Amino acid sequence: MNITILWLLSLPIKPYHVLEYFFYTFSILHLYLIIQTVKPLLRKRTSKVTATSPGFTVLVCAHNEEENLRTLVPLLLAQEYPYFEVIIVLDRCTDGSNTLMSSLGDDRMRVIEITRVPEAYNPKKYAIKSGVEKAEHGWLLLTDADCRPVSNQWIASFARCAAEKTEVILGVSPYTDETGLISELTSYETLHTAIHYTSAACQGKAYMGVGRNIAYRKDTFEKVDGFHPFEAVVGGDDDLLVQKMSTSDNTVVNFNSDSLTYSLPERKWEGYLKQKTRHLSVGKHYQTAVKMAHFIRAFAHGVLWLCFLYLLFSFQYPARIIVLFGLLILVKGVFFRKIANNLGMPFHGIWFPMMDLIYAVFLPLLGVRAMFVKNIRWTK
Repeated sequence: MNITILWLLSLPIKPYHVLEYFFYTFSILHLYLIIQTVKPLLRKRTSKVTATSPGFTVLVCAHNEEENLRTLVPLLLAQEYPYFEVIIVLDRCTDGSNTLMSSLGDDRMRVIEITRVPEAYNPKKYAIKSGVEKAEHGWLLLTDADCRPVSNQWIASFARCAAEKTEVILGVSPYTDETGLISELTSYETLHTAIHYTSAACQGKAYMGVGRNIAYRKDTFEKVDGFHPFEAVVGGDDDLLVQKMSTSDNTVVNFNSDSLTYSLPERKWEGYLKQKTRHLSVGKHYQTAVKMAHFIRAFAHGVLWLCFLYLLFSFQYPARIIVLFGLLILVKGVFFRKIANNLGMPFHGIWFPMMDLIYAVFLPLLGVRAMFVKNIRWTK
C-alpha cells in the first residue's frame, strides 16, 4: 500500500494535467452559474399591469449637455401620459444649456440650476437630491441627457408596473447597435449586466439598476435617507441606492417593450476606459454577499478561459477540450441570444466568443485598476 502511494506521488505531473482538471471543474461551475442566472429570463416576460395612473416626475441631471437636451426634452414632453412633470437639473453648466432650457418653456417642465456643490457631495448625487426635493409627484423616473426613450409610452410603461407594494422599478437601457470593437464590447457587457441584475430582481435579490432608466418612490428615497452614507462616492446613484431601497418583494423589472431607453456607446478607448473605471470603482462599496457572488462568477469565468487557452496551445490532444469548450460557448450564446431578443437588446453571435473572452480577462483587470484610481469624476 505504501509502495503504491509512493509510486503515484513519484509520477511526473505536468502543468496541463492540473489545468485540465481545473478546466473541467470550472466548466461545470460556469455552466451551473449560467443556468441559475438565465432560468428566470428564458421565457418572454411581461410586467404585471396595474390600473392606476400615479403621478411621475421625470428627472434628468445634466452637465454641459446642450445638444443632448435639445433632442431629449421634446421627446419627454411628447410622452402620452396624463400626470407627469419634467425636472431638468443643470449642474454648473458653462455651455448654452441654460439659454436652451429658457427657450423650451412648458408648463410641465421646471429647471433647477446648480452653481455650487457642497464638498460632502458628489455632483451627480447632489443634482439628483436637489431634483427629488422639488419633485411634486410620488414616483421619480430617472434618465440621462444622452438617452432616448424608445417611444411616447415610456412613462406609461412604468406606470403599469407601479403596484401598491412596489417601490422600485428597474428598467433596461441598451446602447444603440453600431459597428466597431468598442461598440461590440459595450453591447455584450450591457447585455451581460442586464441579464444578471434583472434575474436577481426576479428572484427577490435586487442589487442594482441603471441610472438612465429606473423609477422609485420619492418617499422610499427619503425613508432610506437618500444617498447617505455614500454621498461623496462617484457613482452608486443606481446600484448602491437600489441595495438600500430594495427588499425581497418591493422591486420589479419593467419588461414592457415601450420601457427601453437607448444611448450611444463610447467611440474612443479613452472615454470607454474612463466610463468603465467609474462604474467598476463603486463595487468596493457593495454589500458583502453581492461582492462575493460577483467574485465567484468572475473568478470561474476568468479561470475557465485561461485554462482553455493554455490547454489549447500546450495539450497534446486538444480535441476534446475544444469540443467541450465550444459546446459550452454555444449553449451560453443560445441563452444570451434568447434573452437579448426578450429584452430588446442587440446580439451579434459572430462576435460572441471574442467578447466573452475580453469580458472574462480584461474586465477583471480593469476592476483591479479601478480600485486604485482616485481621480474619478462624473461627466454626465
